[in-house]
Amino acid sequence: MSGGPSKAPGWARRWATIRLVATKELIESLRDRRTLFVALILPVLIYPIVTLGLGPVISMQKRKLAETSQKVAMTGPGADRAWELVSVARPVPPTPGAAPATDPNAAPETKALALERVASPDAAAARSDLSAGRVQLWVDAPAGFGEALAVEGTANLTVRYDASDDRSLEAWAKWRDATEAAAKTELQARLDRKGLPEAWRNPLHLDAENIAPPEQTSAYVFGRVLALLLVLMTLTSSFYPAVDAVAGEKERGTMETLLVAPCGRTELVLGKFAAVLAVTLAAALLNLGSLALTSGPLLSAMGPGRIPPLQITWPVVGGILMLLVPMAALFSAVSLSLSTLARSVKEAQHYLSPLVMLVMPLAMVVILPNLPLTKTLAAVPVTNAVLYFRDLMLGRTEWVTTVIVMASTFGFAALAIWASVLLFLREETLFRGPEGTGGAIRRPAGKPVPSSASAVLLFAASLAALWYAQGVMPKDIGASVLVQQLTLVLGPCLLLAWWLRVDVARTFRLGRPSRPAWIAVAAVVPLGLALPVVGLAIQRAVVGEIAPDAAFQQLEHAMHALLEGSSGLRLVALLAVLPALCEELVFRGFVLTGLAGGAPTARSRASALVLSAVFFAVFHVYPEKWANTFVVGAVFAWIALRTGSLLPTLIAHSIHNATAVLAGKYGQGTWIEQVYDAKHPNQGSWLSGACAICVASILVIRWATRRTHPDGPASGTAARGT
Repeated sequence: MSGGPSKAPGWARRWATIRLVATKELIESLRDRRTLFVALILPVLIYPIVTLGLGPVISMQKRKLAETSQKVAMTGPGADRAWELVSVARPVPPTPGAAPATDPNAAPETKALALERVASPDAAAARSDLSAGRVQLWVDAPAGFGEALAVEGTANLTVRYDASDDRSLEAWAKWRDATEAAAKTELQARLDRKGLPEAWRNPLHLDAENIAPPEQTSAYVFGRVLALLLVLMTLTSSFYPAVDAVAGEKERGTMETLLVAPCGRTELVLGKFAAVLAVTLAAALLNLGSLALTSGPLLSAMGPGRIPPLQITWPVVGGILMLLVPMAALFSAVSLSLSTLARSVKEAQHYLSPLVMLVMPLAMVVILPNLPLTKTLAAVPVTNAVLYFRDLMLGRTEWVTTVIVMASTFGFAALAIWASVLLFLREETLFRGPEGTGGAIRRPAGKPVPSSASAVLLFAASLAALWYAQGVMPKDIGASVLVQQLTLVLGPCLLLAWWLRVDVARTFRLGRPSRPAWIAVAAVVPLGLALPVVGLAIQRAVVGEIAPDAAFQQLEHAMHALLEGSSGLRLVALLAVLPALCEELVFRGFVLTGLAGGAPTARSRASALVLSAVFFAVFHVYPEKWANTFVVGAVFAWIALRTGSLLPTLIAHSIHNATAVLAGKYGQGTWIEQVYDAKHPNQGSWLSGACAICVASILVIRWATRRTHPDGPASGTAARGT
């Protein structure tokens, strides 16, 4: 050893490997001049071109529309007097050299308005001309129009326009201005005749002052748009480099060569991630800078009035950069995961549309009016970024929500990086074979357990079915629960399991627990009793008070009505046992087994636990329940992985549901009400006791399964648990 080179510490070697892989990926990206030009240079060139082209075009079209005459059809006995009134208010000098009008039906023209008299006062014909675009405005002046003006009364006009036609909208705006000017002229004439001063008609004068500085006004106008564009630019900037980094390697046939290099796969994927992140940040910064310089004139040209130029201060730039790094890391890791799942570049590119469709709803909340950045929304990915960016532009950020936004975004980015590493470590995803050449509806060959893609497909399909079936579900809450659980939750799961020809017993964990694990089965009973109390406390801590008109409150009212009108046995069967059976078969059976894989490792089991809990939470639709349901799903998934059987989780889930149901029906006015009442003075003691029971039950389950768990001593490795 004395003559050889000294080895660097393990982490130093890993960082060196990651840096080497990242450098290699960056060099390959830079060598591809077409990709470099499209990703970095082309957007910077497009923004000024778009601004220089669209800005003048928009201004020219608006000016042309204002200067062009729109035709107005007038009907009714008072048409002549109405047009005379408007034309006097807005006269137009005659065109030099123009012949005088000889048509007795022709009327004088107002500014940029051409009158086309309808030969017959047929309302149907006027409406037809307006709908067909032959005229742009239809004004109907009823009988007595002129007489009402003569006696200093109110004369009525009916104006019809087409809001889907720019020319008609312009005609309506011009006519409105003309009639307002005519009304002022007529009013002034009436005041003069009576000898009243002009102040007589203005007993109250209102002075309005906008206290917002010009830069804040422009930030209010543009902040939402720029926040949305920032997310989309970062997402698209990360996708194509990630596709080339993994799917491109597969298609070029260089993945195998890279894997035989003297470094681990973790270092490889982290190096690729670093390269994708660098390209993403560079592209996002260039896009953001170009957009900031060019969006002001473009959006001002599109606006209804003069908008102050957009000004971005250095604190705003610092806040954007601070948030852009974790957001770019999140999108880079997600894109890298999708690229790892894809068999080819073409397949990877198909994943962009679903990814954009998933991100867009989370980002478009920024356009909703009066939506503050609450502590709850600060923890929602993508949504927290756009709302924080909006508040940052307005200078209204708070340190609490800022910390939550940054911490949660970094946390989601870390989870996404972890997921991409786990996918890269799995042979079945890294080296997926080609698609079969059989018919599109031919069943695939049988396999022991479903794949992770099948698990994700089942979750997405069931959630979509649950969402779209809302309008056709029975109005009765009991019948609705029965239909949903059997047809929308369990039905797709059994159908997909049959289609994939999976091993039913292994997929759904239908085997009995080994003898020591029966202690764990007994331990889930107190766990199921105490977990609803803990879950409700988590829900209150995360969500707080729920608005009375929220959809979740409506569900609570429907459930209370069902509790009052049903027997306890029916409630337990319908709301406790049935949902527990269906949801356990789906989430702790098919989904958890598919995510863990056929030969699960400690890492794959941990990732399957987290993802299945996330799916379980989102499947319950109402965001108010997500935190509580995630914790419950994670605990049940851990029990299923420890015991290898669905029986303990089925018992725990049934007891968990039955406890909440029976407490709601029979607990009012008893000591049980204290357990769930957050304002009761003894509630803290009840919550502490419930937490102690949960912890004790988990420790007993872990002890009982120490020899049967795959990571326990029986497998020859150190017991480390999931």
